[in-house]
Amino acid sequence: MRFLSVLSIVTFLLLSSALVCAQSPSAQTSQSESTAPEPTGEPAPLIFWNREITVLRSNYEHLSPAERASKATERLAALPQVASWNVTSHPATSGRYSGTLISVNGQLAFAILSTDVDSESGQTLQAASDQAAANLRSALEARSTQALWPVRLKGIGLSLVATLFLILGLWLINRLGSLIIRHMNQKVDSGLLGLKFGGLDLRAIARGIENGVTKLTMWAGSAVLIYLWLAFVLLRFPYSQPWGQQLGRFLTNLFAKLGIGMLKAMPGIFTVAVIFLLTRLIARITSVIFSEIENGDVKVSWMHADTARATRRLVIVLIWIFAITVAYPYIPGSSTDAFKGVSVFVGLMVSLGSAGLINQVMSGLVVVYSRALQIGEYVRVGEDVGIVTEIGMLSTKILTRKREEVTIPNAVMVGTKTINYSRHAGGDGGGVGTTVTIGYDAPWRLVHEMLLHAAEQTTGVRKNPPPRVWQKSLSDFYVEYELVVSLTEPHERVPILSELHMHIQDAFNENGIQIMSPHFETQPREKVFVPRSQWFSTAASGQQQADGIDAPDTPSIQEKYKAAE
Repeated sequence: MRFLSVLSIVTFLLLSSALVCAQSPSAQTSQSESTAPEPTGEPAPLIFWNREITVLRSNYEHLSPAERASKATERLAALPQVASWNVTSHPATSGRYSGTLISVNGQLAFAILSTDVDSESGQTLQAASDQAAANLRSALEARSTQALWPVRLKGIGLSLVATLFLILGLWLINRLGSLIIRHMNQKVDSGLLGLKFGGLDLRAIARGIENGVTKLTMWAGSAVLIYLWLAFVLLRFPYSQPWGQQLGRFLTNLFAKLGIGMLKAMPGIFTVAVIFLLTRLIARITSVIFSEIENGDVKVSWMHADTARATRRLVIVLIWIFAITVAYPYIPGSSTDAFKGVSVFVGLMVSLGSAGLINQVMSGLVVVYSRALQIGEYVRVGEDVGIVTEIGMLSTKILTRKREEVTIPNAVMVGTKTINYSRHAGGDGGGVGTTVTIGYDAPWRLVHEMLLHAAEQTTGVRKNPPPRVWQKSLSDFYVEYELVVSLTEPHERVPILSELHMHIQDAFNENGIQIMSPHFETQPREKVFVPRSQWFSTAASGQQQADGIDAPDTPSIQEKYKAAE
């Protein structure tokens, strides 16, 4: 056998020398030219039986490293199955090529040239040859082992058992996750019953967060279980063992990196935790101080109780921003390019999208610190009249008498005229006025008396201070009178005004004095008013009398009105 191996090597060297001499006539002219190194090409790994034997980096004649690797793979695949493998390496030189020949049982498998060695890694030709021979021997033994039926049956059996464990594990993960979700939902419903924040039901939010975290954990556990199953199955068969080993190495390296990263991140995490706890303590102390000022328990000259709430929020936000700025360098991974890229992206998005938000926030600060209105006050903002229910950083909400909630952006609030009916009402109640225009033929003293009488009959008008009447102008066709009254409840302004207008109409109709609204261009021949006898008449009854039809014997509207009085 050794004789045949030596004979094959000698034959290969002679053929190679003859081929080189025939194709390169110039090789005999100069010894320096014959020993010129062959240019290297794109490195190509030599793969056999799913294993990397070596890496070829140099051209051989007209063959590139990839073509050399392909031909070597064909020769290895053509090797017959035998009980044992004798893989040997022999140094050889052929013309300008020098290297090592790798043979299997006396048959040439491939050659490793001196230019195939990775010089940057410091590897020698002998070391590369020995490593290639060992890898080839392992691949050939794996191919022989794969052909044995006991090995195949054992791998199939163990794979089936692993599959059953996988199915059982996935079922247990799904079952356990469902039980955890049901238990956590019950805890949330009983523990956060009726708890709301900012109009949001915290139970739904808490359920969503807990369900999402639990499902994410279930998916992660299932993925890890499938990964382990796949690695175990691949390791059961010699052909796929390299894949299983790669999966195992990846998982091992991953856990090792995570463990080392956690150990390295412990000082930073500890520093961030200390900064968080100190910031939380300072924020709580600040919140308590401003809450005392807001409730009136503590009075300071530099802050009003009305602005304490907004100031508290602003100061706490600034405290947390400062804490995040201080803790940022200690956050694990903050110095990585990925973290910096995300930070730049978030900062860019905030910069582009916060122009309108900053405008609203600054306008909200103007609204709060100008103290133009407070929660519970009755105000008019533009065309909207109602009670202030909320003053936020972005908008202000007003509840109208129709139970409609009007949301006004703070930027609009700053640029709109605001009338506060409750601020200076004090003990005298809120003031309100109404205007009537009466002709010059009506005595002004009688007009004053009628307006004051109507005010006395109106519910919700205060007796002290008493109602007042002002003659605002003497126009071309009428005199303009203004009745000013004080209200017991400023937020009932519209209903009280409605009742006051009704009593004014009754008073003028009783005295036969017409109200000059709308304007008359000429004085009519007859006075325009409704006599008391027609206050409770209807169009239907009047039409029936005109047609000579007797009205039915039913209580009239006038009788019902008097009975109600």
